[in-house]
Amino acid sequence: MIDLCFVGNSSIDLIKNENGNKKVFGGSAIYSSLSCRSVYDKSIGILSNVDNNLKELLDSKQIYLFGRVVDEINTFEIDESLGTCNFIKQCNNDILINEDIEVNYLHVSFRKGVNIDNVLNNPKISYNHLSIDIMIHSIDSFIDMIEKYIDKIDIIFCNNEEYQVLKKHFNTLPLTIITNQNKPVIAVDKKENIYFNVPQNISTLSSTGAGDSFIGGFLAEYSKNKNLNTAINTGIANASYSVTKFGPIDVSYRNNNIFKNGILPKNIIVVGNSCAGKTTFIDFFKSFYNIYTDIDDLAPLLEMFMIDDVSSSKNFDNFINLKNKLIFMKDIYEHYLNNFSNIEHYSVIAKNGEGHDIINPDLWDIILKRSVGVLKNENNIIQFSRGRDGAYEKKYGNDVYKRSLEIILQELDNKTSTIIINLVSDLKMRKERNKIRFEQGGHFVSEDTMDNVYKDDIFKYEHVEDNKGVISLIGVNYPVYTINNNRMLSPIELSEFLMYNVSEILKYYEEFKEEKSYEYERNPKGNMAK
Repeated sequence: MIDLCFVGNSSIDLIKNENGNKKVFGGSAIYSSLSCRSVYDKSIGILSNVDNNLKELLDSKQIYLFGRVVDEINTFEIDESLGTCNFIKQCNNDILINEDIEVNYLHVSFRKGVNIDNVLNNPKISYNHLSIDIMIHSIDSFIDMIEKYIDKIDIIFCNNEEYQVLKKHFNTLPLTIITNQNKPVIAVDKKENIYFNVPQNISTLSSTGAGDSFIGGFLAEYSKNKNLNTAINTGIANASYSVTKFGPIDVSYRNNNIFKNGILPKNIIVVGNSCAGKTTFIDFFKSFYNIYTDIDDLAPLLEMFMIDDVSSSKNFDNFINLKNKLIFMKDIYEHYLNNFSNIEHYSVIAKNGEGHDIINPDLWDIILKRSVGVLKNENNIIQFSRGRDGAYEKKYGNDVYKRSLEIILQELDNKTSTIIINLVSDLKMRKERNKIRFEQGGHFVSEDTMDNVYKDDIFKYEHVEDNKGVISLIGVNYPVYTINNNRMLSPIELSEFLMYNVSEILKYYEEFKEEKSYEYERNPKGNMAK
């Protein structure tokens, strides 16, 4: 039995970038197998077509060849500055399997030139574990193939751009390892998300093959005992070394660096008054950890405003035409349709014509439940605002955030893997942001709503220290972190401010999760924070 076998293309690459031009051996199978061999002393094979020179290299590294030795292999010109990869010579040689192959860990590159069915549906090949990697240039053409074999796949390797495509097609995925250039590597699993920082000050000669070198290093370690931390550390080390040279890494290379890691919550709930900076924070957070589905109750709220506006005009034909535009409020639309002459609306246009007023307080619960229920995925960032609403508080009490948070948690999977981020900012600053947002094409919250509904911060939780706290929801304690976003900052200042807070949020979340029942040293005053 072969311990590890890499299925993919082998090629000759002419790499061009600002550091010069270089002719090297390339292809996913070559980069991955040589990277694997640098840290692995067990049996390695590749299933690919190679020429005589590559065969000699593989033999010297004791990497077994399944496939054929052919006269010529594909030759590519890779211009890293332009991000292009073009054929110079294309050889249409099918990978033939002429012997039985028994493998413990089989890795297949889902790329053009690899006949996936011929590998994974071949009686000559048996394997215990399967991993795959994908490429952004061809991922759309392989979605059906991934879906066909998804139940057999243990691990998917991809970059951030590829992961965004996968999320559109699959609600759940096997263990997924996501690279994102010089940003953290993220491992997304059903139970937990782990991130690993990567070295920043590397003298890069060539980025070609870095991802495949990561895969080779990762699988070399993971196949030993499924230690995810060690495997990702080795993958990062090998990829980091790969970019310092042209072509595959040297087998003599060894790197024992340990890279800082931590855990990411499955769900991040961002609350705060209108214009407190929730979207700005989320965009910044996702620039580093872009595994989350965005959920905002604004979308169903705007649908409800549209339904109310059109129905109030009493134009039945226009109302009929709304149906195909709706995602969240289809049942309310049908109720309105059946009671068109006697509708009890949820909202009306504000008296000054700017924005809307909520007249049925149940709408606050409805839009939140709909947005989460319809859009939720394996990992979510949810944002919403709540303010003073006399009708709502008369019906449900004045702790509206607690009620809203519990509505969200009832809709979520992995609900205990959640942190709540509280954005606070004074009214004057939020009004200024409200006007700027409207001038830039965003929605406008009426002055009356800002002055009355969103005047004060009403989110209540128990302080632990400074901006850290806890809130009990449905009998479970959840961590709360508050960001005081009360200044207009330059882009550089804002980046530094948010980076500090993101770091503190992740540190606090990890501290919180380390204890089964986190016992806090209570604030001496026992106050409830805002």
